[in-house]
Amino acid sequence: MSERNRISTTANTGDICCPFFIAHGRKEIVCEGLIDGCRMISSFPEQDDKTWHQKNYCEKCYTRCEMYCSIKHWKWPEGDE
Repeated sequence: MSERNRISTTANTGDICCPFFIAHGRKEIVCEGLIDGCRMISSFPEQDDKTWHQKNYCEKCYTRCEMYCSIKHWKWPEGDE
C-alpha cells in the first residue's frame, strides 16, 4: 500500500459512531468481518465517495449502512426483525 493510501485508525475518526468501524484510508473503509478475526474492506472509486459514505453512515446513520446490516445479521441473527 502506498504512503498516500495508508490505513489509519485515528485520523478524522472522532465523529465515527459505528461499532464495526476499524480503520480507513484515502479511498477505503475497514470494518469488522463476518468471521471473527477477519476484516471487510470497502474500496471506493474516488476519495469523495469514501468521504461521503463515512460522513453519512459511519458518523451518522450507521444502522442503515449495508456493511453494518450484513455484519449485524451474521453476528447476531436473533436480533433481526
